[in-house]
Amino acid sequence: MKAIYGVVVAVFFAVSGSVQADDLGESYNIMCEKMKSCALKNIGEADLTPDLRAMVMASLEGACVSIQQQFNNVATAHPLYGPASACMKSMTALSCEQIENMSDEKTPECARYEKMAESYQ
Repeated sequence: MKAIYGVVVAVFFAVSGSVQADDLGESYNIMCEKMKSCALKNIGEADLTPDLRAMVMASLEGACVSIQQQFNNVATAHPLYGPASACMKSMTALSCEQIENMSDEKTPECARYEKMAESYQ
């Protein structure tokens, strides 16, 4: 169960910040589906009640919505668009195991994006 929430938390914090756009939408969808897939893999290995399984799925959907909201503020012409897109793409390239073991670490692309985004806050 801890690993399931670890996936959700790792993904959420790795892509937190403020951005938007169409190209990001595709990366967002891929990342969201990957996050769900990784968590479902862990759920399949866990002995969860149907109610707990439903709660985890609701949490995953909520995390996907939160990630999408983080990417709803920057137009494609904004200087953060490229770094945000690179961050999302770098996250989609990670394996489930890498995502689960990230803790507070970020991909280099996400660290670059986060540093740039701080100057816009």
